[in-house]
Amino acid sequence: MANSKFLTINPGTMAGDGALTHAFKASSAHGGITVIDAWASTGLAGTLDILLVNFGVSGTVTGGTIAGMTDGTATVWVADVPQALTITAANAFVDANEWIVVKKLEAGASDDLVDSAQVVIEYVDGVVTQG
Repeated sequence: MANSKFLTINPGTMAGDGALTHAFKASSAHGGITVIDAWASTGLAGTLDILLVNFGVSGTVTGGTIAGMTDGTATVWVADVPQALTITAANAFVDANEWIVVKKLEAGASDDLVDSAQVVIEYVDGVVTQG
């Protein structure tokens, strides 16, 4: 997509089910952003789901899920192999000053990330139609 931007986030180890990492705050200069695509790599084999969630302007209120695994359940990951996250079109737009948070959902206690884990988000400024 023309004029798209990429942001890479290193969420760290994120030990524990439901762990959160604040990724970024949508700019007020362009009236927010629209997430176009997203991928994650874990650094370890494991069964988990990585979500992008809108946490509102306070950064503390759980809003809609922007992206996650296709079936909404934990997926078996291969170490260092990027997995595509599925964008929820209805939640792809993140309004100005709202926070995007990375959330980890484990299937088992050992499904942790490593320091080299990454989440890559492709986005554009403002509102665009998904599809």
